[in-house]
Formats: sequence, C-alpha cells, structure tokens
Amino acid sequence: MRIATAHRSIPGALCALVLCIVVVASAPAVAAPTTPEIEAKRAAAASAQADLDRMNDELEVRVEEYNAITEALEQTRAEIRETQALLEAARRQLTAASDQLARRATSIYKDGGTGMLDVLLGTRSFQDLIVRVDLAVRINRQDAALVASVKDAKVRVETTERALQTREAEQTSLRGQAEARREQIEAAIAEQEAYVATLDKEIKRLVAEEQERQRRLAEERARQAAAAAAAYRSAGRTAAEPSELGPGHPEVVPIALSYLGVPYVWGGSSPAGFDCSGLCQYVYASIGIGLPRTSRSQYTVGQHIARDRLDLLVPGDLVFFGTDGDPGQIHHVGVYVGDGNYLHAPQQGEVVRVSSLVERIERRADYVGASRL
Repeated sequence: MRIATAHRSIPGALCALVLCIVVVASAPAVAAPTTPEIEAKRAAAASAQADLDRMNDELEVRVEEYNAITEALEQTRAEIRETQALLEAARRQLTAASDQLARRATSIYKDGGTGMLDVLLGTRSFQDLIVRVDLAVRINRQDAALVASVKDAKVRVETTERALQTREAEQTSLRGQAEARREQIEAAIAEQEAYVATLDKEIKRLVAEEQERQRRLAEERARQAAAAAAAYRSAGRTAAEPSELGPGHPEVVPIALSYLGVPYVWGGSSPAGFDCSGLCQYVYASIGIGLPRTSRSQYTVGQHIARDRLDLLVPGDLVFFGTDGDPGQIHHVGVYVGDGNYLHAPQQGEVVRVSSLVERIERRADYVGASRL
C-alpha cells in the first residue's frame, strides 16, 4: 500500500514542480534583468548623470558668484547715494561759508550805512586804526580758510563719487558676464538632462526586451520541464517517502574527496584513473557497499529521491544525470558532498573535482534525481 501511495505521489509532485516553474515564469521579476548591453548603457547613464551633477554644482557656484557681485553692486550704489548726500551737504556748506565771508567783509568795511572812509575817519587814534585793520585781516583769513577747507572737502567727495561710479560700472559689467555664464550653463544642463533621459529611456527599453526574452525562455523551460516530467513518470522509479529515507553514508565523502585531482580515464575504476561510475563504485566499495559498474545500473540501487527534492539530499547520496533530463538516458553520476555541490569524474581531459549541482541544474537541466544507499 505504501508503495502504491508513493507511486501516485510522484506525478502530483512533478505537476507541482511544473506549475511552480510556470508561475515563476509568468510572475514579474523582482530584480531587473541585465545584459552586457544594458550594463554598458547603465554605465553611460551613470557617467552622464555624474557630469550633470558636476554641471549643477558649477551652476550653483556661478549663481553664488552672481549673488556676491549683485550684493557688492548694491553696496556700491548705497555708497554712491551716501556720497551724493555728502556732496550735496558740502555744496551747501560751501555756499554758506562763501556767504559768511561776504557778510563779514561787508560788516568790516560797512557798518550799517557807514562807508569804509567813515570807519577809517572814525578812529580815535592811529593805534585804533591798526587794530581795526588787523581785525579785518584776521577775520578775512579765517573765513577764507573755512571756504578753502569746504572746497577741499567738496573735491574729495567728488573724487570718491567718481571712483564709486567707476566701480559701479565694473561691477555691472561683471554681473552681466556672470549672468551670461549662468545662462550658458543652464543651456548645457538642459541638453545634458535630455541626454540622461534618452539613456534612461533606452535602458528601460533594453530591460523590457530582456524581460520578454527571459519570459519566453522561462516558458520554454517550463515546457521542457513538463516533457521531462512525462519522461520521469515513464522511468519506472518510485520516490521514497521522506520519512522512510535512511540516514545515508556521509562517511564516504572524505574518502571521495581524497581522490580530488585524479585524472579521468575512460573505463577507469582505480586511483590510477576514474570514470564517473568507476569512482562511485570504488569509494562505496571502500566502506563495504557494492555497486553495479554503470551509472544506469547504479541509478536503480537504493532509495530514490525525486529531482525536485534537493532539500532531502545528504552527503554521500549518488546524484544522476540524463540527456535532456531523461531518466531513460542516464550517462553521468557523482557523490553529493553537501551545500549544493557534488564530486565527480567529469570527462576526458579533466580530473576528479567538486562542482555545483545547483548551477548544473540551471545550466543544463539534465539532473534526474538521486539514490540513497
């Protein structure tokens, strides 16, 4: 009864495997696919984006330069306004000083309605005349010095104003140049952004094409898996229930590993040279278990583990391979050593080595299952 149940479970497991493959093939990929062409485009896009980032950095520098020049220009214009106010004040002071000089001269030479002759004739003594003349000269000199000082201040303010106006003209020119550079960089950035967008669009197109190619490939693999499942059902082996599997023989693994590097010899079954089935027969004989000579015969020995139950494999299990995954065309066998790897004597010109079982399944899809002795 257990055998019959196990036999009925094989098609169900295989159908589940095929269904899983079909679902995976039709589901959207989590990670974007890649090809050398896509990677080259991505590298070009990354380089273009880096250039765009540098251009944006340069634009920020130029904008800051423009802002600094604008700030300096505004400061200069504020100083010009202040200088113009000072100049206007100096002009008023000059007018006031000149008027004062004229008024004082008039008051010396003319007191009320009295003329200069009256002033001179009105002196009581020669000493009084000397004093009056000396006073007039002193007042005249003082007011003249005041006028001269105001004139000098006015000249200095006018000189400052001209210098500020020259600086304003230079800063206005510099700001115009900065504005022109900013516009040039903005135009270059717009062009670079368009280039980056074109690359991104091209990458999306290539990724979509690769996704479609992989989808078709997955569908083809699902078809092949379905065909292999049909071939598996016709192979006549019944998978053991997981709970019924024995512990296996992991002790054979160190023995098998000791023959790493032994050359492949067609028909070889000794440490002088092995073929695939000769290696398995020899290492199992070293722990007292006899095996048939060929891989096809060895496939019929022990408890069978279905190809979709890699999780059940333990070190020491024999793993088998058939053309296009057909159990009726088994041509290769190896010893499972754990972690998804197996030891085998590959082919003429090579040596005994460890290979990835998972990688072989993905690359060649010729794995047909395992046997536990």
